[in-house]
Amino acid sequence: MNYESVLPSDEWQSPRVHWHAFGDPRPQDTPPRTSERITRRERVPDTVLRTPWAVASWIDQQTRQYVHHRQVWAAREGDWVAIGDEDDLEHLRQENFAIASRGDSIYTDVHTERDHHDLYAEAVTDDQCAHGCSADDAT
Repeated sequence: MNYESVLPSDEWQSPRVHWHAFGDPRPQDTPPRTSERITRRERVPDTVLRTPWAVASWIDQQTRQYVHHRQVWAAREGDWVAIGDEDDLEHLRQENFAIASRGDSIYTDVHTERDHHDLYAEAVTDDQCAHGCSADDAT
C-alpha cells in the first residue's frame, strides 16, 4: 500500500474508537504474535490512546527507545537506507497517523540489537472494550 496517498481521516470518531497499546519483546527467530488479538483485548493495556496522533506518538516513542540504528539495502531504491534516522521516523509517524485516523489497528515490530520489540495499537470501540475505557475519557 502506498501510504503517501492515504490522507488523514476522521473515520475513527464515528465508531468511538480508542486504542489499547502493548509492547512485547520477542526473540529474533520467533514469528510475531499478530493472531492473538482476542487475547490482547483481554489483557490490561500498557497504555490507552485516544487519538490517532497519540497512537503515532506512542509508536514513535517506543521505536526511538528500542530501534537498532543501521543501514539496510533497499532494492526498490537500489541503495542503502538508514533505519531509525529522523527521516525514517518522520515517515513512519505520518504513516501511523494516517492508518490510525481510519480507526485501524497497527501491528509493527522494532528490531533491537538482540531481538524484536513488537508494538500493538489495538483499535477497539467503547462496546468492544473489556476494561471500561472510553474514547471520551481524558488521556
